[in-house]
Amino acid sequence: MEGRSDHQNAEEKLIEKVLNKNKLESPSSNFTHRVMINLHSMPVASSLSPRNGIFLLCGMVVAVTILTILVSTGVFDTANPTISLEKLPDVEITKDLRKSIPLSGKWIMQGLIMLNIVLAFLLFDRTILRPFFNRRLS
Repeated sequence: MEGRSDHQNAEEKLIEKVLNKNKLESPSSNFTHRVMINLHSMPVASSLSPRNGIFLLCGMVVAVTILTILVSTGVFDTANPTISLEKLPDVEITKDLRKSIPLSGKWIMQGLIMLNIVLAFLLFDRTILRPFFNRRLS
């Protein structure tokens, strides 16, 4: 029992030492005043302006269009990289996976197209639809 209390005392001293070393920061003297003045102000708008959002959206539409044209013409049909699993560690699960996994360039590009479309919809919502409907509701 006595050894346990010595251990607790040592831990308490260590905790106290760490807490004393790290002093708490106090707010500036005019913190409350600044907060009270800014209470009535409107929240800061999105950092992405509608104009920049439209440019980004147009760029994404161009990228999706170019990728779609390239995929439809068959440019990526011959791009079939493989992932080699030869250097996996000897584990029971990986013994059956000692083959290489073929990838399709066409599937990779279609995945990129879908990702761009999803990002374009999110960007469209954030830069065009939300501001439009927020102005309508006000």
